[in-house]
Amino acid sequence: MTTKQIFITVTVAALAGMVMGGVFGLVAGKITPDFFRHIMPWQDVEPAGFAAFCGATAGVLLGGGLGCFGIIIQFILVWKKKP
Repeated sequence: MTTKQIFITVTVAALAGMVMGGVFGLVAGKITPDFFRHIMPWQDVEPAGFAAFCGATAGVLLGGGLGCFGIIIQFILVWKKKP
């Protein structure tokens, strides 16, 4: 893989994770707003917004990590395949 392909793969994985985490957080904040009120450091923020922010942040980290893991696995498979 070229450097450009690696960058695009990790970026797309992180963005996909951000979208999925943000949607999950938004839905979780709408369903159970009282849960997020207890863990929010600011009381003037809407619980669904806080949950969406936390979900999107975690999604970026986990999605980017998953993209990096996939590239490492591909590198190992290509390295083992060479004679």
